[in-house]
Order: sequence, then structure tokens, then C-alpha cells
Amino acid sequence: MLRRDISNEAGARSDGLMIVSVIFIAAFTYIAFTTSPVYTGVGIGDRAPELKGEVWDGNTWVPFDLHENLDPSWEEGSGEGTWYMIEFMDTNCGACQTAATNSIPSEQAKWLGENGRSVPENTTVEFLAVAIALYPDSWDYGQQEIIDFKTDYNQNFPFMDDHDNSNSAVWEIPGTPTYFLVAPNGIIEYASPEDNSRDVWDAMEEKIPRGES
Repeated sequence: MLRRDISNEAGARSDGLMIVSVIFIAAFTYIAFTTSPVYTGVGIGDRAPELKGEVWDGNTWVPFDLHENLDPSWEEGSGEGTWYMIEFMDTNCGACQTAATNSIPSEQAKWLGENGRSVPENTTVEFLAVAIALYPDSWDYGQQEIIDFKTDYNQNFPFMDDHDNSNSAVWEIPGTPTYFLVAPNGIIEYASPEDNSRDVWDAMEEKIPRGES
């Protein structure tokens, strides 16, 4: 009789453990299928990788860390926060020089509310150029070259020194210029290597709310 009771108790424990295991597996499976983890990468929908270094703000070189300026709690549609238009460029790149002469000044003026396009009062758009060494074996790169480029082309936004290509390697830059639009929470909303059907300005028009005209 005692042996039967012990056997029944052991069987009950085994059944209980099996039920707990089934519940655990079911819960884990549910979580896995109902959550959408955001991976760090350089594609649209990814969380932007680290981007940090010294930037020339027009007066001096100062440290900058993109992640320190992001708000992970920001939600799309809130209308608040700071967006980043990031251009990876090379001062010796002809296409970058053309962009600096033509498209960037006019588009920046528009996005700063100087030429017909404005953003809500609680929304800002920051422009950041990341100067890389696209031709390290052909040109001598230095910070003075970045300063001269910014001055010569009258660019009134910060330029980051990435002549060691530490950031461009992480961001997998295939060539210059390469553009990214990063939302206030750090999610990449546009990446030119992935989307060649439009440019970054089109993406900004679509993603960033418009202010009162």
C-alpha cells in the first residue's frame, strides 16, 4: 500500500513538472512570435549603430555621440524629438562636392524653415556630415581639410572626422555620398544603399511631420 502511494505521488509530481514545462514552452513561443526585436544594423528598420567622434562645429572640435542624443522612448506619431540626416562623404569626392554646392544647401534651408518647409515647434532636424577617407592611399587626410571644405562650401552644420574610417566600417559605407535618416528613437527610416528608388529628401518629406504654414 505504501509503495502504491509513493508511486502515485511520484507520478503526480512528474505530471506536474510536465504541465509546468508545457506552459513555459507555450509562453516562450508566444513571446517569440508576438514581439519584434529591433536589431542593430544599417538597414531600414534597424537600430542605428554607434556613431561617435570629434565634430567641427564651426569654431572648435567637440566630442559627439549619436546615441547620447537619441530618445529610445520616442514613438512614431508623437511629433516630438530630433531627427538626424546623416551624410557619409569624402572631401575629395566629386559627387559630394556637387551635393555640397547644389542640393544640400537648398534642402537644408527648406528644412530649417527658411524656404517654405517647416517642422512643428517641438521637432528638430539635425544635419551631420561624416567625413571619411574614401581614398586613403591616394590622399593625405587631415582635420584642416574638413574645416576648409566646410568653409569653402559654406556648410553650416557639424562635420565629423572619420578619417580612420572607424564609423564608416561599422556603418558598412559602400561609397560616397551615402545618406541615412535616423528617427529620434534611433531607428533608421531611410538608407540610400538599400533604397535607390528615392533620395533622403523624399524620405524626410514622408517621415517628418510638417509644421504650420
